[in-house]
Amino acid sequence: MLRAKRLADGSTTGPLESEIWLDVESPSPEELEAIKPWGLNPLSLADAREIGHWSRFEHYPEHLFLILRTLEPPHNSKSRTERVSYFYFPERRALITFRNEPVEYLEAEWGSFKGGSSLALWQRLLDRGVETFFDYLESLYGRVDDLEEEAVAGDQTELPRKVFSLRREVLYTRRLSSQARDALVRLEREPSLGADAYLFRDLTDRMGRVYEGLDAARDVLAGALEVHLSAQNNKLNLVVQRLTVISTLLLPLTLWAGIYGTNFKTFSEYDWASGRAFFWGGLVVIGATLAIWMKRKGWW
Repeated sequence: MLRAKRLADGSTTGPLESEIWLDVESPSPEELEAIKPWGLNPLSLADAREIGHWSRFEHYPEHLFLILRTLEPPHNSKSRTERVSYFYFPERRALITFRNEPVEYLEAEWGSFKGGSSLALWQRLLDRGVETFFDYLESLYGRVDDLEEEAVAGDQTELPRKVFSLRREVLYTRRLSSQARDALVRLEREPSLGADAYLFRDLTDRMGRVYEGLDAARDVLAGALEVHLSAQNNKLNLVVQRLTVISTLLLPLTLWAGIYGTNFKTFSEYDWASGRAFFWGGLVVIGATLAIWMKRKGWW
């Protein structure tokens, strides 16, 4: 698909005019031939057509070239990243956006575009791309809070698997944001932009905050896992403590019963009319005394 708008007023125009925004999506061989007069650097075009390329910036003799790989909106059902390649021609004051799939924020900007300078347009598109990271962070914080609550409860056997899965996702997104930030830093420092470089400084600052937010989320996940393991250990200790109390209660009772189970005829209690009551009464007194003493110690 090829479509173009004039930067002056946002009206549609042909793909070979100057001072335009040319949007290219999944182009056919015929469409690639149609934009050949723009003189896109072959290396940059190959990178733009490659699926899964990471964010990068390069200054080619023909144009500036930026790949920005961002995140899809959290409400989408599929899990994937979005990638837009930008070709900026300073002399012709034109911007070409190249993508291999639909990108929601670019479509929204296309529908609302009514004109403006090429650099201002480029900045708005990049700003929308950076915003996808903040949307992800907001969604991530909610998921991390839920895991923290589960960790405190300590009764979720699946929690370690959830934590490790989310931690891998955070590390992947952290790498994605790091690549995007480095590319935007190089764009901001591009000498050919001159005084207009200030348009992109806020983007690098915001990507820095995204990077810090992902680091914080990773630390919280590690803490949630530690809390969960501590809660599990506390429960295990409580079970062991209760079993120890039961064993301690039974040990003297077992000794008492063992003494009177040796069948020594010299024991006067065998011929004593109250011997049975003495035996059972001793069990009750010993057990009750130990139970009261352990209760006062807070062992159960």
